[in-house]
Amino acid sequence: MKKITISPRGLIQKRPFGRFSKIILIFGFAAVLFLPLLPLTFKGSLLLNDKPEFCVSCHTMRKEYNNWSHSAHRNWAACSDCHVPQQTIVTKLAGKLRDSLNHGYAYAFKKVPDPIRIKRHGSETVMQNCIRCHSQLVEKINKGDRKCWECHRGLPHGY
Repeated sequence: MKKITISPRGLIQKRPFGRFSKIILIFGFAAVLFLPLLPLTFKGSLLLNDKPEFCVSCHTMRKEYNNWSHSAHRNWAACSDCHVPQQTIVTKLAGKLRDSLNHGYAYAFKKVPDPIRIKRHGSETVMQNCIRCHSQLVEKINKGDRKCWECHRGLPHGY
């Protein structure tokens, strides 16, 4: 039962907003204020995460970054161009999310292997991206089960 408050003049006083209404009002105001900015922050975070400097911010990637920065790929490809699926924006985002969760877990729980070795799924992604970028060069080559880096050792960072 609601408590009724009477003013000194004898008028019934009601609370303009209950607690639930205040919460809804605050979230509504925040949504109206910040939702239009969401695409900008989303795009900004994608651009930031595509930079090799973001990848090297984890100390375990220093050797890989140094090797990449002295390769021909530094002029054309960032880390995510090779290591993240590029078929659609959805596959790219899903790949970035999967990798960031795996890398974050390994870093947080000190389970980063030394030396870092690419796993099967990452190897398949990199191979698809090699072919995507270099399709004109490799279209007549019978690749079979071989990976590009079996012959092109050290490109771009020493697999």
